[in-house]
Amino acid sequence: MSVPTTPVLVVGGSLSGLCTALFLSRHGVDVTLVERHPGTSNHPRTPGYNARTLELFRAAGVEDSVRAAGPWALDGTGLLWAESLTSPNHRWLQPPNARGAHADYSDVSPANDAILSQDVLEPVLREHAEALGADLRFGTELVAFAGEPDGVTAVLADRATGARTEIEAGHLVAADGADSPIRDRLKIDRHGPGVLEHVAAIMVRADLGDTLRGKRFVIGQVRNPGFSGMVRVVGDRISLHVRYKPQDGDAAGLFPAARCVELARAATGIPGLDVEVLDVTPWETTAAVADRFSDGRVFLVGDAAHVMPPAGAYGGNTGIHDAANLAWKLAYVSRGWAGPALLDTYDTERRPIAEITMNQAVATRTAWFGRANPAGTPEAELLDEVSLLFGYRYPQPGTGGPLVEDPRRPGGGPGSRVPHVWLEIDGERLSTVDLWARGMVLLAGSEGGDWARAACEVARDRGLPLTGHVIGGDATDVEGRWPEMSGTSPEGATLVRPDGFIAWRTADRAGPDARSVLAGVLARTLGAQ
Repeated sequence: MSVPTTPVLVVGGSLSGLCTALFLSRHGVDVTLVERHPGTSNHPRTPGYNARTLELFRAAGVEDSVRAAGPWALDGTGLLWAESLTSPNHRWLQPPNARGAHADYSDVSPANDAILSQDVLEPVLREHAEALGADLRFGTELVAFAGEPDGVTAVLADRATGARTEIEAGHLVAADGADSPIRDRLKIDRHGPGVLEHVAAIMVRADLGDTLRGKRFVIGQVRNPGFSGMVRVVGDRISLHVRYKPQDGDAAGLFPAARCVELARAATGIPGLDVEVLDVTPWETTAAVADRFSDGRVFLVGDAAHVMPPAGAYGGNTGIHDAANLAWKLAYVSRGWAGPALLDTYDTERRPIAEITMNQAVATRTAWFGRANPAGTPEAELLDEVSLLFGYRYPQPGTGGPLVEDPRRPGGGPGSRVPHVWLEIDGERLSTVDLWARGMVLLAGSEGGDWARAACEVARDRGLPLTGHVIGGDATDVEGRWPEMSGTSPEGATLVRPDGFIAWRTADRAGPDARSVLAGVLARTLGAQ
């Protein structure tokens, strides 16, 4: 019997794995995903998804479904400090580097944050990925794999029956979590501050009714004689995060059911609260980044590639951004539009950004919540939230330049995210985000029509999903922002990748060789020369 094949095998069906499968499917690539658990997460982790993540969901066609699944309103900043959840003695944390909970990002993006828990989000991602044809196999575990020059051979086991099957994949994506067995098998070490603290995550069920008195929050920091720690409430489930010392015993022994009930009552401030203990899970607040994000045809995404403290919700969002960067590259290579060298850029682009974001998460943890770090932990100056989310860059090799810029005053050069500008095309109001969502796009100035025509010709020659638009021609610049935000000339053009980052820019007028110039740019961008 022949061994089944798949262009891409994703191992891990949580946030980053599901997003990788979704984004690949959107690009028309068959993908197989395996997840050892029988279904998506039942734990309300990662309640905040930032506006850059929602841009990616918008591009993937799932933004509306995500928002409909979790219309979670907030009070204040959504970050609560309280004596107990029901105590009138409370205040809202005002982070110095973040926008308010009700502020939007309309100056830099067509999208805004979304607040919903991970257990609500993941089924939405799963549904859309499957609708696009992704083969998602829950209750299936990777038990072995071997990398070859031309692919990866994997052995999968059905956890219900024990039956084993073999599958051959062009590439393997490790989205198998912070303790990634795949990363360990590849002997990829990690660097960074390491373990910051040990936490017991206690999940209970309790009906709080209207006793929260209108406190709508993402994270609550509660401190009183009976409880000190982080609290999150999702429906009738309460998640309590309590620090402990492993030398005193394991989490299960230190937090028996009776103590969990006491902690829940102290945290809520309701002495007679009826509490059902659901789970006690130990975890480590850790800051670390893998020494490399790829090994041959195997790639690390999400927690397998980096782990961060939960302050700012950077970890889960960064994993989704990993998936977007890797997915379009895997898709273009798998479909023959790009050369294998394109995949080398995944590590060189994403790893430095993960390191910056990890350091920001550690600094945020200290600045927001007063958490001490182990001796020797490097200090980082807090970046403002808008720059961290929308201003990170992928400088081209040998060009240098900062890794973060202010997206409100973008340079518009290669490696930067293309600025958000509202356009009108054929009577439809679109953001530049909506254009790169369809594939590579060339945006020419009002006198750059020859560049746009050259793009269409090259797209036809190479069979690429590449479109060209003239801003001031077929695309109306609704607010007149493109010249200033793009930093190019009316005669010039900007080439944008399918993840919204600028691949190339010119201020020059298109000459008679525009077609060959653009073909050369694409060959370099796509690793085809």
